Amino acid sequence: MYPFSKEGGINIITLNLDIITFAGLGALLLMLGNWARDKYQFFWKFSIPAPVIGGFGFAIIMLILRETNLMVFEFDDTLYDLFMYIFFVTIGLTTGLNLLKKGGKLLLLYVLVCWLLVIVQNSVGVGVALLTETSPLTGIMAGYASLQGGHGMAGSLSPVVESLGENNALTVGMAAATYGLIAGALIGGPVGNWLIKKNNLKIETDTMESNYMEELSQEIKDDKKDKLTSQHLFVSGAIIFIILAIGMPTAEWITNITGFSVPGHIFSLFLGIFFRSVNDKKQIVKMSDKSMDMISTISLNMFLVMAMMKLKIWELYDLAIPLTIILIIQTIVTVLIAMFIMFKLMGRNYDAAILASGFIGHGLGATPNGLVVMDAVCKKYGVFSKKAFLIIPVAGTVLTDVVGVPVFLFVANLFA
Repeated sequence: MYPFSKEGGINIITLNLDIITFAGLGALLLMLGNWARDKYQFFWKFSIPAPVIGGFGFAIIMLILRETNLMVFEFDDTLYDLFMYIFFVTIGLTTGLNLLKKGGKLLLLYVLVCWLLVIVQNSVGVGVALLTETSPLTGIMAGYASLQGGHGMAGSLSPVVESLGENNALTVGMAAATYGLIAGALIGGPVGNWLIKKNNLKIETDTMESNYMEELSQEIKDDKKDKLTSQHLFVSGAIIFIILAIGMPTAEWITNITGFSVPGHIFSLFLGIFFRSVNDKKQIVKMSDKSMDMISTISLNMFLVMAMMKLKIWELYDLAIPLTIILIIQTIVTVLIAMFIMFKLMGRNYDAAILASGFIGHGLGATPNGLVVMDAVCKKYGVFSKKAFLIIPVAGTVLTDVVGVPVFLFVANLFA
């Protein structure tokens, strides 16, 4: 459908992408993003996700067409919302409350520092926004949601901020997340290397607590037995939709009663955590982590590429200076916390230096970026830190968000 509209007396084509076309184009861009990521070293070096590559490329084309008065796009984003809802529930269903207990003292300490960073990043975003006479809701999107959370969390939480009156939340979030990926990858490794050399650390690594290693070995054995079947996928899908069917209306009811905005997909995340924790003890239904992970990956990639396609880059024109100031301060604060808090709490040894470098990658550019940074430092010294590679994936992908999301919601509602 190609209806015409007039903007400033100029006929501009408005191309409406319906529910299927929007999703189909997103899938095509996702495949192109995967191809580009495999072909060009820059993308995998900085751990830039395929959905970001493909979707952002489309956003740039959309910007050029708009600025030259040739075409604008409208989207039916029903499936975008659905993929986002499914992704959030899968986070909850792969998170048991016993994860902290299994990880031991170091995991708990790492998570506590991550939670501290959540509060600091939200505070910096809001504080600098107020000082630069920018909306605090814009500032909060340049904090935890986009940096520790990455593109996925930024895309998931931006509708919350938009519902509270900030229309450019998605664009700001994606811009901040992209900056964080590159900044975290560039800074994390040098900081880890500096900590090792400055403190003359022995290039040796400790193992995690023996009980944790035994449990991990058992989990690896169980994972090998976890076959991906159509029945497992069906059961996982059924659980996801049942939780959404309960969580979405319940969250709406809570919002209406309290006046505090509780998005349905975020409430469903915590409902998923509750169900997983109960199911781990009672075995109500046999759950397949492998099938849940596959559903999570597909839904994340699809909603993320569609989020990038919706970017209105032109909305950043007026925000360029305040957003730059916010992100520079966020970078400095994250590096200081890594050097003077994380490194010391983790034991001031080689593992601690690796964790500090990964914390910068994770704190600025999400968990996968943290793993890339640590891998680069470990390869330089020839010693793999098993402790670091066990702690950051668990803390970064699930446990940080358990506190990060509620804190984000509280601050967003506070400044709505």
